[in-house]
Order: sequence, then C-alpha cells, then structure tokens
Amino acid sequence: MKKNKRQSGFERFAKKFLGLSFILFALGSVALNSYESTINVNCKKTEESINALQSDIDALDMQKQELASFSRLKSIATSKGYKYQQSSVASTIIGDND
Repeated sequence: MKKNKRQSGFERFAKKFLGLSFILFALGSVALNSYESTINVNCKKTEESINALQSDIDALDMQKQELASFSRLKSIATSKGYKYQQSSVASTIIGDND
C-alpha cells in the first residue's frame, strides 16, 4: 500500500534550485580559495622583491658613507698632491667676573 505522491511544480523547482545552489556554493568556494592562494603567492613575491631592493639600498647607503668619509677624502686629496693641516684654534673668553 504504497501511496504515489505527485510533486507539485514548486517542489520540483525548489529541489532543483537547492541542488544547483549547493553545486554553485562548492564551486565558488573552491574558486575563491584558489584565487586567494594566487594573491598570497603574488604578495609574497612582491614582499621578497621589496626586501631585496631595500637591502640593495642599504648597501648603497653604506657605500656612500664610506666614500664620503673624511679619511677617504683625505687620502684622495693626498694622492692628488694636496696637504691637510689640522688647524688648532684657541679661543679665549673675556668676561666680567663680578
């Protein structure tokens, strides 16, 4: 004694819509996770290139400081025939000691 239930058009539509919604949700979730992973990889590569450039900039700054140091300038001036004499300056404070 089995009853044969007929489904209405709305029930069939609801079931199809529910199944399609689950499938779209699963595909969308996988697609968004893949996209997020791609963005993370690109961010990591960009950060690594920024770090490499920053270390190059730091190395150039150190090299600039070495080239502009007083001892370097003095050695270049000496090699070109110039002489540097350190001047000793004495100063006297004249004041009223009341």
